[in-house]
Amino acid sequence: MVTPEHLSWGGVGSYVMQLARNLPSDFEVHLLCLKNDRTTPALDDRITVHHLGRSRDAFMSNNQFQLALWRSFRELNDAHRFDLVHSNHAQMADLLLKVLGTEVPSVTTVHSTIDSQRMGTRAAGLPLGKLESSERMTYLLLPLLRTAERIYMRKSSSFIFVSEFIREMCVRCFGIGEGSRVIHNGIDTTMFGPKDLSECIERFPMLEGLENIVLFSGRMIALKGIPTAIRAQRALGRPDVHFVYAGNGSYEQWEGMARQAGLDRSRCIFLGPVSYDDMPYLYPLASAFILPSYSESLPLTILEAMSAGTPVIASSVGGVPEIIADHRDGVLVPPMDHNALAEAISKVLSDHRFARSLCMRARDKVQTEFSASVMARRTAEVYRSTLEECS
Repeated sequence: MVTPEHLSWGGVGSYVMQLARNLPSDFEVHLLCLKNDRTTPALDDRITVHHLGRSRDAFMSNNQFQLALWRSFRELNDAHRFDLVHSNHAQMADLLLKVLGTEVPSVTTVHSTIDSQRMGTRAAGLPLGKLESSERMTYLLLPLLRTAERIYMRKSSSFIFVSEFIREMCVRCFGIGEGSRVIHNGIDTTMFGPKDLSECIERFPMLEGLENIVLFSGRMIALKGIPTAIRAQRALGRPDVHFVYAGNGSYEQWEGMARQAGLDRSRCIFLGPVSYDDMPYLYPLASAFILPSYSESLPLTILEAMSAGTPVIASSVGGVPEIIADHRDGVLVPPMDHNALAEAISKVLSDHRFARSLCMRARDKVQTEFSASVMARRTAEVYRSTLEECS
C-alpha cells in the first residue's frame, strides 16, 4: 500500500492504516509511506512499514515521495515480490511508476480529484496569499496537475471509489468508473467507542470544566469550512459555547479571524495536531462535532464522531449525505451557510433528547455499515478479482 502521508496524519494515512490492520490474515502487507516526528501506530507482525522520507509540507512531501517511491520500488519489489500495489488518489503517489511502467498490477482508491479540491478551496473566498501552501500550490499549478491527473487515470486499470459522489464525478470527468466498486471508508468502532470521561480529561486537561464544546477535527485548511465555523460561533452569540479546533496545519490566520470576530481564547480554542490514538478521547468531551466543509468525499472524522457518540453536524456536500440521514443520525446544513450551522448547533445543544437519538442511531449505523472490517473485506474481494484478471 502506498501513501505519501504518515500513518497518523491525514485521512488517507488513517484509511491505509485501518485497511492494513483489518485485511484477512492471508494477506502480507507492506506500507510505503512517510515518517514524521510522531510515533508510528502499533501494527500487526504481518505488516511491514517502509519509510521513504519525512513528512513536512503536504504538497512538497507528496512530490518528494513520488520520486522516492520510483527510486526505491525496484529494490523493494526484488526483495519482497509484491503481488499488487494499492495506491491512493488525488495524491498520485505512484504517478512515476504508472508512467514509466511496472509489471506489478495495481488498484487505485480514489478519495478525491484535483477539481473537487479546487472547488472547495475556491468556495472559501480567501485571497491566494491566505491559503495553506498545498491549497495555494494546487491553484498555481492547476493546468499541470490536471494534465498529470488525466494521465494517471488513464494508466490506472482497477479502481475503488470511497463514495458514489466521487465515482460519478470520475465518470463525467475522465470516462472511468463504470462498473467499478464503491467501498465506503471504515473505522475501528471499538477504538472510537464509549470512553470514561475522567480518562478523556486526563488526556485533554485544558478542556476540564468546559461545557457545550463544539469540536472540529481536520486539516486546518480553507476547504474544511473553518471561516464558516468562526462566523457561526459569532452568530450563535453564546459565551457558554466553546469551539475547539484539532488538526494539522497552521492555525494562526484562523486564530486571527476568530479574534477579529470578537471570540477570545477561552471561547475559541486551537489545540493544534492531536494524535490518532488520542482522538477517541477527544470526541466524547464534545457536545457536538461539526464539519462545515465546502467539499468532501467521505470524511473519516464524521464516522469517528458518530461512532464515539458525539452528535454530528456537517455540510451537505459530496459524499456526506451517503453517511448522514438528515435529522435521523446527524444534521445536514447547506455549505457556506453560517446561520444554518449556528441554528443546528443551537438545536443539538438545547434539545438533549434529540441529540441522544442522533447518537444512538449514528453509532448503530457506523457499526453496521462503516466499520473497518467491512471495508477491508470488500477491498480484499477487489484485490482477488484484480489478481485473477491479471493471471
